[in-house]
Amino acid sequence: MFSLIIPAYNRGALLPQTLRSALAQTVPFREIIVVDDGSTDDTAQAVAQFGDRIRYIRTENQGVQKARNVGVDAAVADRVAFCDSDDLLDPEYVEVMSTWLASHPDTDVTYTNFSTFDARPWYPDKFFAAPPGYFDGAEINQGFYVNIPDLYIKSIRYPCMWVTGMTVKTAFYQRIGGFDPSFRRVVTEDWEFNLRAIANGHVALYRRPLVRVRYHTGSQSDSAVRLHLGAAKVLKHCLEQHPPASRYAGEILQEIERHSGLAFNAAFAAGDFAHAKQALAQPHLHLAGAKFEVKKKIVKLPHPLRLVAWQVTQWASPRKRAAT
Repeated sequence: MFSLIIPAYNRGALLPQTLRSALAQTVPFREIIVVDDGSTDDTAQAVAQFGDRIRYIRTENQGVQKARNVGVDAAVADRVAFCDSDDLLDPEYVEVMSTWLASHPDTDVTYTNFSTFDARPWYPDKFFAAPPGYFDGAEINQGFYVNIPDLYIKSIRYPCMWVTGMTVKTAFYQRIGGFDPSFRRVVTEDWEFNLRAIANGHVALYRRPLVRVRYHTGSQSDSAVRLHLGAAKVLKHCLEQHPPASRYAGEILQEIERHSGLAFNAAFAAGDFAHAKQALAQPHLHLAGAKFEVKKKIVKLPHPLRLVAWQVTQWASPRKRAAT
């Protein structure tokens, strides 16, 4: 049976719904642990309403990676499961995972397919949107994909695994180092752990969605910039630290360049010069062309002149002219 780890930071309004889904399992978790990462809202009160059905641990604010690690260190089960503080678990989640793992104890990590909800639907489910051939060659065992060929590089091309719904052997988690706190505030922080788990263990993916991931609205341009800068950072780390990455160095370098370029263009379009400079500093950013050179020169101008030059480029763009 699993210990469920739920890191939380200022999620008092949403956390009770998540906890109700965790408590509504057809087969119960051995324990449910909420690690409050220094919240300043009513997260503690939101947990307290559930009484002793929830273990509550409060820490100073150190980031979600550290909070997850604290939860694993406190867990009593030999396998842990994870759920973000605003996501929802299907009532059969524990039953499906525990049944399968009982007959496949050598599995180090399991993930489940998922769907999204709230702001806008992305796709029917994550696996549905995978590129053609993604699961070709995999074995299907009781609804799980196992022995997926080239899963490491496939997960770089299309990450399909989410921390919510992941189960992992506690000993394996600790052996590979848990979540890396150096990726604090990096949007794609869990991606690095997933790739590290693939590189070091036996992984299985459940085909049917057993979790629902909440999609939050926000600044679309800011989200895109942070997403692509985070992806570039994760991929550079993987290339330096994950042994399997060396087999795919050329493709990974291309992905780093692609994400850096997307971050730069999104930041420039939003007038976010701080992040545009950060993207320009990426060593693998080698964009070419007159438009890129103009943007690069504008970003490097002193502030008053830079803003004027940027505004000229915005009004000069066909999309801006069409809107006026």
